[in-house]
Amino acid sequence: MRDLTLHHLLGFLMLMTIYSCFNSNEKDTIAELYSTSDTILVVAHRGSHSFHPENSLSAFEASIENGIDIIETDLRLTRDSVFVLIHDETLNRTTNGKGAVNEYSLGEIENFNLLFQRKLTTEKIPTLEQVLKLSKDRIILNLDLKIQDFNVIKKLADMIEKYHMEDSVIISIRNIQLIPKIHKYNPAIKLMPVVSTKKKIRKVMKYNYIDIIQVRPKPYTSSLRKGFQEQGIKIWVNALNKYDRLQEKDKTGFRQLIKRKKVDIIQTDHPEELLEFLKIENLHS
Repeated sequence: MRDLTLHHLLGFLMLMTIYSCFNSNEKDTIAELYSTSDTILVVAHRGSHSFHPENSLSAFEASIENGIDIIETDLRLTRDSVFVLIHDETLNRTTNGKGAVNEYSLGEIENFNLLFQRKLTTEKIPTLEQVLKLSKDRIILNLDLKIQDFNVIKKLADMIEKYHMEDSVIISIRNIQLIPKIHKYNPAIKLMPVVSTKKKIRKVMKYNYIDIIQVRPKPYTSSLRKGFQEQGIKIWVNALNKYDRLQEKDKTGFRQLIKRKKVDIIQTDHPEELLEFLKIENLHS
């Protein structure tokens, strides 16, 4: 059985050997970036939603059953301050409801059903509590809280603590000014800064309690990578949009992404396909 705490998953990033099936230039590039003990973890963006509604319990269960390492999901608050899992500010795109999520109570939200490929399903918008129960001891969660407010994050941290899941839940933080304050409130909570400039990357690297940083490849230089390695910080990048589209088009997207910069964790809309690709390359067990 897999050990599914964040601590052990990050340790698991140093397990695998590299196997190449590229041309000679690609072999040299990959060999320069990855050591013989590297592995890459897979993140299912909004769960495995190719065959299930996004951010649904069935999409999350599929990710778990398919051996995905991490589920990313989105959090918003209802009118009565209950955390629910939905990406958009409104219900319009993903449910048969209309209007802003925060205009409805949980009881009212439960009257709506999720859509899949524009067709109505029997599934409901999950609450955070449901997903914590589903995922506990089974998979790592990344929670992308759409409200970057300290009091809301405190409420989220309290719920994570209630279920004793501090080591298996990562909160994405875009407002990096909040990081020290959140850490002081609960040092056990795992925070992942989402940063897009060298200045912000260097700022968050000063916090010695940060294990993971989500970056874009462009500002992520080799000198910064050296700093990440020295501090034991793992690099999360997204295949979303550009590299996922290339993968859909001609199956080159994932290969191009891992060649461009060394990464530790990749988020994608095609988690099962990425997992299979990494296994073939001996970058995942």
